[in-house]
Amino acid sequence: MHNYDHEFNLRRRHPFGRVHMVTNQLQSLWARTTMTCHLDHAYGATNGQTVDIFPATQPCAPVLLFIHGGYFRALDKSQYSYIARPYVAAGFTVAVMNYDLAPGVSIGEIIQQNLAGFEWLKQNIHSWNGDANKIILCGHSVGAFLVAKIVQHAVVMKDSECIGAQILLSGIFDLTKVRQSYLNQALSLNESEINASPIFTDCYQQPETMILVGGDETAEFIRQSERYHQKMLACRTRSEYHCLEDLNHYTVSRLLASKYNFLYHKICSLVR
Repeated sequence: MHNYDHEFNLRRRHPFGRVHMVTNQLQSLWARTTMTCHLDHAYGATNGQTVDIFPATQPCAPVLLFIHGGYFRALDKSQYSYIARPYVAAGFTVAVMNYDLAPGVSIGEIIQQNLAGFEWLKQNIHSWNGDANKIILCGHSVGAFLVAKIVQHAVVMKDSECIGAQILLSGIFDLTKVRQSYLNQALSLNESEINASPIFTDCYQQPETMILVGGDETAEFIRQSERYHQKMLACRTRSEYHCLEDLNHYTVSRLLASKYNFLYHKICSLVR
């Protein structure tokens, strides 16, 4: 069996990625210190099922929900509070969601938690000036996987009209190769979880989709983004794909820190 460690070992691939992670943490701390925020609201029974909310100043605001990556086994919403600053200023209510991590829970359970978190958000976001009918979903790495699962579930349940778009950054959409890497020591993927990969699930009637990946990412990350975009097009979903030259797995998500790039303008345009 082929080994895919080299495709998923991002710290070895991008040794300066830790600098960007520290920048995320510092800017996130500053955001929580200086902005109005409501932290650690529970959407489920376990410690990991929480969400941080940065409310818009006006009611009926569009909502930007962000889901972090970390290969299902690492990272925390507190590292991504920095996203709130440009988007609250643009009139959004911003929510950043956590979930329990492997190996403490299975990937199937993580998917179910994120589905539950989205349902909680729809029912409660009005309390923080958010409009539950104007939600933009954004995920990075396996966060993109989880966003795709939320959207697919919403379509099946005929409840996707509230989703204005999904923004998928440096995503994993096929867990087949993940199982053939060092990551499976923590994830213990089974066939059911592999088959739940977004790439194997129907994508008809999806909301508008934007897929971004860094040109300096590994071949597997680029391949998965390209393949998911092609699946979207085959399913007649309006999908936009960008392979961004000179950006890598860490710097793609850093686009969310600023209003001076095309991603910011695209997200803002989706709710006008």
